[in-house]
Amino acid sequence: MPIGHTIAKRSSPLFGTITWILILCCTSFLAFYLGVWTGIQAASGLDGGERKLNAPDRLDGELRRKVEALAKEKVSSQLEDLCKQLMPATTQDAGQKGGISQNNFRGGSALLPKSISHFARGLVRVAKDDLMQTFDFGVPPNQNSEGLDALILYNKKEALPSDKDVARAARYEDPSNPLPFLSAKTATENCDTMNVVLMNNPGNTRQCFALVGGQYQSYHVQRWMRRPENVGALDPKMPLKLTSRAWTAAGRQEFPPPKPRHVKNHQEKLLTYLKEADSIKHRLKQLLEKMNRKTIVVLTCNHGQSELLMNFACSARARGFDLRNVLVFPTDMETKDLADGMGLATFYEEKIMASIPKSEAAVYGDHIFISVMFAKVLCVQLVNELGYDLLFQDADVVWYKNPLDYFHDRSLPEFDIYFQDDGSRQERYAPYSANTGFYYVRSNDRTRHLFRHFLYSADLINVWSSHQQVLIALLAEHNSLMGLSVKIFPKEMEEFPGGLQFHRKKETMKKIMSGDSTAIIFHMSWTSNKDDKLKFFQQMGEWYLNEQCVGKLANEITAGKGGTQGSNSDAVLINHCCSTEPLITCHYQDKPSKIPCPDSPLIDGKGKSFYTGFTAKKGEKFW
Repeated sequence: MPIGHTIAKRSSPLFGTITWILILCCTSFLAFYLGVWTGIQAASGLDGGERKLNAPDRLDGELRRKVEALAKEKVSSQLEDLCKQLMPATTQDAGQKGGISQNNFRGGSALLPKSISHFARGLVRVAKDDLMQTFDFGVPPNQNSEGLDALILYNKKEALPSDKDVARAARYEDPSNPLPFLSAKTATENCDTMNVVLMNNPGNTRQCFALVGGQYQSYHVQRWMRRPENVGALDPKMPLKLTSRAWTAAGRQEFPPPKPRHVKNHQEKLLTYLKEADSIKHRLKQLLEKMNRKTIVVLTCNHGQSELLMNFACSARARGFDLRNVLVFPTDMETKDLADGMGLATFYEEKIMASIPKSEAAVYGDHIFISVMFAKVLCVQLVNELGYDLLFQDADVVWYKNPLDYFHDRSLPEFDIYFQDDGSRQERYAPYSANTGFYYVRSNDRTRHLFRHFLYSADLINVWSSHQQVLIALLAEHNSLMGLSVKIFPKEMEEFPGGLQFHRKKETMKKIMSGDSTAIIFHMSWTSNKDDKLKFFQQMGEWYLNEQCVGKLANEITAGKGGTQGSNSDAVLINHCCSTEPLITCHYQDKPSKIPCPDSPLIDGKGKSFYTGFTAKKGEKFW
């Protein structure tokens, strides 16, 4: 057996017995038939003289043919009867109850009969981890897959592995052997093309898959569910109906189409953009050329979130990062003045941004949050359209290292777009769970078409209340339609932690707090409002914005202190607002913190301090 594949064996007494019985029966019937034929030949030889005298030769030949035909018919009939008796009961029942002709089971093998040979010529197993490491599908892997296999179905015999023994086993010609287990490389060595179907069972329903061969090729999966007509949960008493993939078993419809009011609101914004597009692109192009950077770090922010933007700038400068490739798209003049004062390049388009509220969102998904999401779509689309690679990030991100060094590393596998793993595995985020608050985009025809499509489809943000949900749906479509390559950095990676790690991964946060992590950035996602983000950053030791600059306008900060507010070259707010050391404040004892906070209240109510069980490092009080 060649190296790189194995064929596991298991005993199967039933199939072994049936096989031997069939061999014995066939041998017996063949012997019977040969005996009849031999007897005819012998009789013919003995009676040769009489035949010459009493009967024409043609009558003798006709008699022989009749006897032979009778013998063949008898053998065939008895063999067919025996096969029906020996056929497993479940197969017979399926044929009788479902009205399926037994002819469907003739030819091929017990697992792969001739009736499905037009699309199923063989089947093998490969280790799931091996397959996903051999072919990077870009999706976040499930780490609980040790010992689990994937199936590869071959549509043509020419696609089967080259080894004849393996190919024979893949066709399941000997039912006493299980399906062969191969390496991913060997299993796909003769595959000219490979369609990949990622499967799970959300809701843990009694799920089935129908593979329909001989049809017009589809690259989408239809979903059918037993449910009421218009609204309601899964109901086993109802017939199967065509259903949105985001209709949950509990009855929630995560992907409803937009209502007229959503469409009207979006069309008004889009019409304004299209009227001003040439002018906007011309002015933005001039600014980008002046910045003279191949890759642009893009942010957008309104005044309600401006403290987070300012903290990003202060923390980055405290660590010595060059921010001359950072471009902020403020949604109001107040935020523009603050960003200019922090020494950041800005691009403000009042006609487009005028409809976006200035105040902060109270919670994730409220109407202010949704309005700001249009700015997130617009700023990325514009920079990408003008031919620049970009890193988009929300304002609630801090850098430990310059993330562009990571994305510019030539050893990084090349994809069109890279995302931080959000960590949530809700069905509405399938199959990527991309966090749309931190992602890197290469400018090419595929990504430009993606973000144009996103811009035109932004009415879905209004009804789904999620920028993330809409973009992920488009990623899946463009991955299939255009070959857009998407990479999600798995949540197990240390380099790009966020809210999942902060709220649920205590050991990961312990490494970050002690400085032993390889984290490049930290994104305060999974946090419902700005006040909590601010407190968590303060507790982590990632807050560098002085108190006198929180919630203030630029002219209020500089009043009576000298300097010309709003001058990008002077960056007058930096000295007033930025601390060179982190401003650490305790708020909650059960959240990650740079120092122990035993006297602070619990926020999650679990009654366990973040520091419980931690051991101090030698020479330090707490680490």
